[in-house]
Amino acid sequence: MKLAIEHQTTRVGGNSHYIFGREDFAANLKNIFTNTDSGFVLAIDATWGAGKTSFIHQLIHDLKSSEHLIPIYYDAFANDFSSDTFLSIGATICSEVENHLKKIGKSTKADKQLEHLKNVTKNTAIELVKLGTNLAVKSFTAGIVNSSAVQKVATNAFQSATFGTLELDLSQKFKAYEDSKKNIQSYVKALESISLNSEKVVFFIDELDRCRPDFAVEVLEKIKHLFSAKNVIFVISYNKSQLSKIISSVYGVDETDSLKYLEKFIHIEANLPLADNNDQESSYNQLFDSFLLEFNIKLSNKGERFEKLKSMFVSLCLTKHLNMNSREIERAFSYVSFCFATLPKNKGEELFEFFLPAAMIKVKNANLFEKLSNGRFFSSNDKEKWVHDFFKNHYSEVLTPQASNVFYVEKFEEVCGIVSIFKLPSDEIVDNKI
Repeated sequence: MKLAIEHQTTRVGGNSHYIFGREDFAANLKNIFTNTDSGFVLAIDATWGAGKTSFIHQLIHDLKSSEHLIPIYYDAFANDFSSDTFLSIGATICSEVENHLKKIGKSTKADKQLEHLKNVTKNTAIELVKLGTNLAVKSFTAGIVNSSAVQKVATNAFQSATFGTLELDLSQKFKAYEDSKKNIQSYVKALESISLNSEKVVFFIDELDRCRPDFAVEVLEKIKHLFSAKNVIFVISYNKSQLSKIISSVYGVDETDSLKYLEKFIHIEANLPLADNNDQESSYNQLFDSFLLEFNIKLSNKGERFEKLKSMFVSLCLTKHLNMNSREIERAFSYVSFCFATLPKNKGEELFEFFLPAAMIKVKNANLFEKLSNGRFFSSNDKEKWVHDFFKNHYSEVLTPQASNVFYVEKFEEVCGIVSIFKLPSDEIVDNKI
């Protein structure tokens, strides 16, 4: 059994499907990428845990079958350790373009264009570092401190960069803004030159709203310079509300101004589609099987009992009950896996039908979990009546009636005691009105 998984990408593959009925949305995006004649920036907006990353990875998997689309995934959160956003973006593009050219069998001309792109990427990164370093020194020291020492530090920081040592000529004077613009223009031309057969780079930027604020803003600022590249499409996946708060924090502006700031970078925005009831049930069935496999939770007797467990899980996930998203479900399974690890072998499997609902309720509604943690289910008001009726049906063989509107489930109380021991770092108390 596993206590943690590499979420999202593990559910992508040749036999995978888009969860929550997003196949049509994916097909529409692919048509847009194929039919457009110029570069643009598309934003996909969705709330936390709605499945943005999972959708993007599945879309990238599908786009890789096209010879004329080069999909590239850039995890902004994983790259925010970098002191230079342009280099991390440029290095990612070069690496994935090279992989694509190898796959289709690159020509001598493609080799030369790729090498040219690498060189221009390196040179542009150097000039931008020099520009930024000098500006910082001038700002903080009023020009008193010689910037060469700081530039030397910047040079050392790039020693392990993708394209080898980036040498800063400390004898050169500070380059003016016009020079830096020329470098950007050269990079754009080099990027366009790799499109020998009308290939388009589709550059997906994910987790932008999770990285450190200054890095998130720098990523936006850097890609702004690449808008004019006719063969590059940027797809930014974000929680717009959260990213606007980051921008507000960095620039000290209100939410209205931060949204106006975002408009400078986004040409068009789309909301990640929500599923209807049929798509929900099908997707939750798929997630149940997937998470059992990923967390290596082995359940024997995959007959009537197994189907009853799955049915209970799917029903609990639906909007009319807990309204779970994929990230919340993953956290619930993580709870279950940790709880299993505290018990003797096979004991967890025996209690799975109690552990999973308890974990799901704890993740989604901490207040409800506290009410149920003693194993007693009340039908005290209309908002929580469904809880009483739902579990009375699923635990009919093991419940003990205590009053006309109260029953007790001993094993549910037992597992709640174990689930209560743990608190995942990402836990948030969500006081849903159920």
